[in-house]
Amino acid sequence: MKMSLRQEIHTYIDDIPEYMLVALKALLFTLAQEPIALETDLTIEERELIAQGMAEYAANPSSFTSLDAI
Repeated sequence: MKMSLRQEIHTYIDDIPEYMLVALKALLFTLAQEPIALETDLTIEERELIAQGMAEYAANPSSFTSLDAI
């Protein structure tokens, strides 16, 4: 009987040493999250606003709130 892909991946996980699972955990956490939408059709104004925000962050990162803090 052929294993499903999910079962096959589980067998690989079972074979990975415990100390290496931390790297896999981060990847699996990322893959399990909602998909991220990348917008490529931004207007000039939207691009300028993003550039302004990035410049402000580069000049004073401590003035921004980390996503981890909310």
